[in-house]
Amino acid sequence: MKPRIWTLSEARKALPEVKRITEEARTQFEQTEQRLRAEILPENVQEQQETMLQEIMASWALSIMEIGVEVKGPWLVDFDHGTGYYCWHYGEEELSFEHGYQEGFAGRRPIQEDTEI
Repeated sequence: MKPRIWTLSEARKALPEVKRITEEARTQFEQTEQRLRAEILPENVQEQQETMLQEIMASWALSIMEIGVEVKGPWLVDFDHGTGYYCWHYGEEELSFEHGYQEGFAGRRPIQEDTEI
């Protein structure tokens, strides 16, 4: 898939869909993870549950990438804006941060509204 360049407005319009997909996947992931922790399971069942966790993450990532958004980690996505990324992580209500291509999550800073790409 060809990388997409997002304006801030476009990224913010896409965020509700990203959040919905992420919330659904995260709920599935947490329920499966809780079952793994709550019970002593036979090894083959535990392996199946662990495989299911990997499949949930892979399915989430694929769904996010189909929108044209980049997956950077568990529940962490970036919208390429041409000179860096608008960055969103699960739990954040809005798309409020950005970072350069080389800076990554640790280099996030508040989006400068007046300099929308």
